[in-house]
Amino acid sequence: MSTRSLSQGTNLSDHEEVVATEQSGEQVEGKPYLLFNDDSPEFQQKADVIDAILQAPDKNARRDAIADAAKALGKSTRTIKRMIEKVEQVGVATLAVGRKDKGQYRISKYWHDFIVSLHEWGHKEGSRINHNQIFGYLKALASKGEELKDKKYNEKFKGYSQVRQDLIAGKHPSHVTVYKIINCYLEEKNKKVRHPGSPIEGQIIQTTEGILEITHSNQIWQIDHTKLDILLIDEVDKQVIGRSYITLVMDSYSGCVTGFHLGFDAAGSHEVSLALRHAILPKHYGTEYELQEAWDICGIPEYMVTDRAKEFKSEHLKQISLQLDFKRRLRAFPQAGGLIESIFDKINKEILSLYGGYTGSSVEERPPEAERTACLTLDDLEKILVRYFVDHYNRHDYPRIKNQKRIERWKSIFLLEEPELIDERELDICLMKVAIRNVEKYGSVNFLGWVYQGDCLLNYEGKQVSLRYDKRNITTVLAYTRPINGEPGEFIGIIQARDCEREKMSLAEFNYIKKKLRDEGKQVDNSSILNERLSVFEDVETTRKGRRRERRKKAQQKHEVKTNKSKIAELFPENATLQEITTSQENLTSTFDAGSENAVNSIDKQVTQNKPDPNQTAKAKRRPRVSVKDWNQFMRDNW
Repeated sequence: MSTRSLSQGTNLSDHEEVVATEQSGEQVEGKPYLLFNDDSPEFQQKADVIDAILQAPDKNARRDAIADAAKALGKSTRTIKRMIEKVEQVGVATLAVGRKDKGQYRISKYWHDFIVSLHEWGHKEGSRINHNQIFGYLKALASKGEELKDKKYNEKFKGYSQVRQDLIAGKHPSHVTVYKIINCYLEEKNKKVRHPGSPIEGQIIQTTEGILEITHSNQIWQIDHTKLDILLIDEVDKQVIGRSYITLVMDSYSGCVTGFHLGFDAAGSHEVSLALRHAILPKHYGTEYELQEAWDICGIPEYMVTDRAKEFKSEHLKQISLQLDFKRRLRAFPQAGGLIESIFDKINKEILSLYGGYTGSSVEERPPEAERTACLTLDDLEKILVRYFVDHYNRHDYPRIKNQKRIERWKSIFLLEEPELIDERELDICLMKVAIRNVEKYGSVNFLGWVYQGDCLLNYEGKQVSLRYDKRNITTVLAYTRPINGEPGEFIGIIQARDCEREKMSLAEFNYIKKKLRDEGKQVDNSSILNERLSVFEDVETTRKGRRRERRKKAQQKHEVKTNKSKIAELFPENATLQEITTSQENLTSTFDAGSENAVNSIDKQVTQNKPDPNQTAKAKRRPRVSVKDWNQFMRDNW
C-alpha cells in the first residue's frame, strides 16, 4: 500500500504516518503534500473537465471527454493527459499551479548581485542614483570592451568575473530587467513584518551596548517624556497657562509605572532627575487623592534605558547614576520604547479626552472650544494621574500572563527580599541646584524675589549657603553648606517662603503669576500716560469748541438786535382795533426816512377819521400799496 493510500485510508497522527512511511520502505522524496481550495473560474473550469474525464464510463467516453477538455481549455490532448496524470499522482491542487517562473526575470545570480551592489553604492554618502543611471552605467562599461581587462578595473569587478566577461563581450541586461531587479530588491528590503512580541520568559531590550534580558523587577527602568494633549489653567485667575509635560518612569519586567513628574517647562535633565527621584522614594499621599490602593513601588534600578535625546546624556544624570550606582543605556531602535509610548497614548485618549480643554494630538484639528472649556489645574491633573496609575493601570492584568496583575508581577520577585529603601537626603542630588546665597539677619535668604526663612540658618548669618528645590513646589527649599576645598556640602535644614500665602506652588505657576503682574503693571502705566495725554487734547478741543460757541452766540445776538424786529408790518390785521392800527402806523412811520413819508397817502386819510363808516372800515381791511424808490436799498435794510 502506498503512502498516499495509507494516509487517506487510515486515521493516523502525523508522527504515526511518518513511521509507517519509513517502515514501508517506500521513499516519496520531493513529493509535496498539497491541499488547495480555489474558487477562481479558471481553477473550477480545469477541475470540471478533469472530473468529467475521470468519471467517464468507458474508453470512448474518456477519449471524447479529453477532446472536449482540450477544446475548452485551448490545450493539446497531450497536455490534458499530463494534467490527468498529475492529478492522479499528486492531487487536484496541481490544477492551480501555473508557470513557476511567471512574473520573474531570467538572469543569473552574479548579474543580480552586481546590479544590487551598484544600487547600494549609489545611495551612500548622500548620493541618490536612479534606475536609469544604473542602466546607462552598464552600457558605458560594455562600450569599453577589451579595456575592461585593465588592472584599474580589478577592484570594481572583484567577485564578479563573469559580469566582467559579459561586459567585455558587449552583453548586459536590458533596462526592463535592471528596473525589475532593483524594484524587487527594494520591495523585499522595505517589507515590514509585524513583531509578535517577545515571549513571557526571555524578553530582551536591544541597546547600543548590547542586549539586555529582562529577568526581574527593578532591573530595567525606562524613562521618556511627552507633551500632554490638554490645556491647564491657573489656580487663582482661572486663565489658560498652556499644556504640561510629563516625564514617566516604568519598570520593564512588570510594566508598572514607578514614578513621574509634571511641569510646564520643556522636559530636560532636571525633569528626568525629579521623575527618577519620585520613582525611587516610597510614595505617601493624603486623603485628598482619594486612592483605593497604596503606591508601593520604590527602589533603585540596575539599568536606566532611554532614547538618544540630549537630556539623557547630561552631566547631571551622570552624577546621579554614579551616586546611586546604576547603569545608563540607550535604545538601539525606537521600537524598543513601545512599552512607555503606549501608555502615553492611553493617558491622552482614555483619561484626558474626558475633560474640558482637551486638544487632541493634531494641532490642525484642535477643537475651537479647547481654551474656553479648560478647567484643570496642574494639581488637579496630578491627582487624576496618580489615581489612574495606582488604582487602574498598575492594578490591571499583565498582558502576557493570565490572572496576574502588574503590581503582583512587580512584587513577585521580592517575596524573599524587599526592595532597597534609600534615604530622602541621598536623593537631593536629583533636585534643582541654585546659586550660592548670603544668609541675612534672622536666618533669611532672598530667592526668586521671595524671602525664605528658617531657624536652621540662625547660626549661618553672614555666611553663604547652597540651596536646592523641587520645581513642583518652590515654597519649600533645602539649605546646604557651601562646598569648600573639595568637601561636600552638608544638609542644614528646610526653609519656608515667608510671604507666600499658598502651601504649594510650582515654579511654572510662580513665573506665570510674576509675568502676569508685570504685564498688568505695564498696562496700568501706559493707560495712565495715555489717559493724561488724551485729557490734555480733550481739554484743548473743549476750549476751542467753547470759544467757537461764544463767537457764534455773540454774532447771533448782534444779528438779532439788528434784524429781530421786522420792518415789514401788517398794517391792517384782521380783528384789529383802531388803537392797534394807529400804534402800528406810528411804528412804521418812525422806521421810514423822511423821503418815504409821502409814499402812503391813503393811510393818513383813513387814520385821521374818528368814526369811519362801514364802507370805510371794509376798505381799511385791504393791504395798502407801498411804493419804494430804491428796492435794493429796501431789501438790504430789512433782510
